[in-house]
Amino acid sequence: MLKNMTLLILLIAASRFIGLPSNFSPLLAFAIFIPRLTDNVLIQNLLPVTIVVLTNLFLEPVNSLILAAILLVFSITPAITRYTNNLFYGSFAALLIWHIIVNAAVWINSGGSLINAYIAAFPFDFKLAISTFLYLLLFNYAQRFWTNNTQSNSKFLDWFRD
Repeated sequence: MLKNMTLLILLIAASRFIGLPSNFSPLLAFAIFIPRLTDNVLIQNLLPVTIVVLTNLFLEPVNSLILAAILLVFSITPAITRYTNNLFYGSFAALLIWHIIVNAAVWINSGGSLINAYIAAFPFDFKLAISTFLYLLLFNYAQRFWTNNTQSNSKFLDWFRD
């Protein structure tokens, strides 16, 4: 399992460097999904934040207030998913919190009307929601496929052992 988790983490980190738009990323979906991968709460809360921090070292600089808001969202998202115990509700809540916290940081940084900042963020956040749901579907079906194949292989090998 450690090998698979390492591969997943490397793929998610690499996805930040392949030229996808910043709002089409598996990172938020990973933060939502990670409670299904490990029961270790420390790993659940720190791993998504660590990936963002480490990959941001090699990307264009982000305003520190906006980065802090993004890191806050990534740090509380696994707790939201644990609390709701549902990928759909967890992702909806995480996206709503993203919209409120990150866009408030953008507003504080740039000024103007708070309402206009939230309205202007809808296209970006809508694409983020679409990508998050797509990646969650991918993660969910990959996990189901892996679980079913692992169980099938185990039953198959048990048949030969008898």
